[in-house]
Amino acid sequence: MIYITGDIHREQDIHKINPREFEAGNHLTPDDYVIICGDFGCIWDGGSGDRFWLNWLESLPWNTLFVDGNYENFDVLKTYPVVDYKGGKARQIRSNIYHLMRGEVYEIDGHSFFTFGGAYSHDLHYRTEHVNWWKDEIPTKAEANNALRNLERRGWKVDYVLSHDVYASHPFSNKYEVTLSPYGQDYVDIHDLLETINQKLTYDVWFCGHYHGDFIHYDQKKPCITLFTMSCCSKSLKSICRCSSRQADE
Repeated sequence: MIYITGDIHREQDIHKINPREFEAGNHLTPDDYVIICGDFGCIWDGGSGDRFWLNWLESLPWNTLFVDGNYENFDVLKTYPVVDYKGGKARQIRSNIYHLMRGEVYEIDGHSFFTFGGAYSHDLHYRTEHVNWWKDEIPTKAEANNALRNLERRGWKVDYVLSHDVYASHPFSNKYEVTLSPYGQDYVDIHDLLETINQKLTYDVWFCGHYHGDFIHYDQKKPCITLFTMSCCSKSLKSICRCSSRQADE
């Protein structure tokens, strides 16, 4: 089984993957996956707080996978080793916890996933660089080029996309006013980059987080599902499309 959710923000929202609330988690095994679409947050202080939550996550039976969001400590995240994982490069955090890196493609349970984390922080002017805000929350040119190369090798076709933020034509991309000016010349607009990928890539479903709600948007009949609660997926992942479509209709 594969389960997908949005932001857990360490102790703030991690309760939603606690088996006491996430009842299906009581039946998962090491062959199953819980994927978090950014704002993992359990790599934040590099100290006892991180260790407490990572120890707890490692004790759970399933594999926890995440793309990065804009609430991660990128200085600490980059200290974890990069390993080969499911056909792509990933950072191994613990024995069953992996950071799915930007621009990689993974084969998970018979499905291909393109991953690209990161997002703008609309409140960055109230935060301090290298304390609770990092420029690396949005992609570098090197990360963008890595994504395009990997998708070219795949013939611009995958089953699913996992991101934190959305592409430029998605209505949520205009929810907050953002600018590249705080970041510098080595960084690229994540909305524009994801839009380029969205227009060229053949995929079945795009999953993202960041906007703290459950929504579905169709672009050229392709669903982009924004998640905050936990969504269950069958082996084919088709159930999440039907479930989210019903929620959107309601």
